[in-house]
Amino acid sequence: MGKIISIILLFILMSNCQSQQKNKDARSKPTLSAKNEAEYFLGSWKLIEKNYVDGTEKKIYPLHECMKKYTLVFEKEGGGIFLTKNYATGKDCSIKNSSGKIQVTINQSAFSYLDADLKRLDQYKILSPEKFAILYHDILEGKVREIEEVYEKQK
Repeated sequence: MGKIISIILLFILMSNCQSQQKNKDARSKPTLSAKNEAEYFLGSWKLIEKNYVDGTEKKIYPLHECMKKYTLVFEKEGGGIFLTKNYATGKDCSIKNSSGKIQVTINQSAFSYLDADLKRLDQYKILSPEKFAILYHDILEGKVREIEEVYEKQK
């Protein structure tokens, strides 16, 4: 009799664990495959917004004119994905600069590449089919803050 009760309790425990796993899977956010994520980034993206959190309030950092000209271009070439950073500097933003093509590896939450002999790992978040954000920490107004740079796909 004791063995039968033990077996019944074991089955009940196993069925509860399986139902919890199914609920967890149903609530999880759908993700793109690595190939689809790479395809998502292909094209030209323009910096449109820079946000940060101050306490519990999300604030928008005002972009100066040169920052509004900042673009990221992802291209597929010879089986690899390449990133080109284009930006403007100077008093009137007339000096155009480019990083040149940098090979980039894209996974489900970050892309990595070499930037001036330093390995960079940029965390990103897909906001919509036409927008994504790069997340990083920097000192802003004397405090270390999480910064969110929002990019919009150019047509």
